[in-house]
Amino acid sequence: MNFSWWTFALQAANFLILVWLLQRFLFKPVKAIVARRKEEISRALAEASAEKEDAERLKRELEANRSQIAAERQTMLDEARAQLSTERQRIVEETRSETEKIRGQAVKRLDEERIAAGNELLERTIALAANLAERLLRELAVPSMEQPFLGRVIDYLDRLTAQERATLLSQSSAGALLVATAHPLGVQEQSQWHEQLAKRLGADFSLKFSADPTLIAGVEITFPNAILRFNWRDSLSAALKELHANEQPR
Repeated sequence: MNFSWWTFALQAANFLILVWLLQRFLFKPVKAIVARRKEEISRALAEASAEKEDAERLKRELEANRSQIAAERQTMLDEARAQLSTERQRIVEETRSETEKIRGQAVKRLDEERIAAGNELLERTIALAANLAERLLRELAVPSMEQPFLGRVIDYLDRLTAQERATLLSQSSAGALLVATAHPLGVQEQSQWHEQLAKRLGADFSLKFSADPTLIAGVEITFPNAILRFNWRDSLSAALKELHANEQPR
């Protein structure tokens, strides 16, 4: 048998070409398919494992929720019992408090009625005393009693400082000073009043005299910024106010 190197070389070349073709068009695609299938299998196994873990987790959560629901139910029952007890206690306390309040209001109302009755009796007594005193003072009041009140006015003005007198006369140019007496003053008495007031207040003012029987006795002098009251009406009113303040029933 003859050995041909050309034949051997051609056969070797054909073999290499066959190997290259198989590697190129068969082995690589098959290998890629196998790798892809392995990857898909691995991913499916991972997903199955994850789903199993999710199922286990859901099972644990359900069991935990069941236990929690039972605990919450017991807690709600306990709270309901406690609230019922508290509400019952509150109603009892409110009833007791309302009873005490009603009793206190009744006692207060009785005290107020007693005080009101005492005040009404006191008012009537004071009013009667005031009417009686006013009637007696009017019976005692005579025209000649106006002159002693001039002395009281003069004494009051003499005790004022020059600044205080100036304050009394401020803005007096806008009108005359008003001198109201319980009984009308005669011309001579008016002159005497004007003379004595002028000595204390100066001559730069005018006087206007009038009679006001409600004064009972005495005088009321109206300045621009003040009123001097020396009469029985205001004295009686002040006495009644003081009597009201000091004699309120307790």
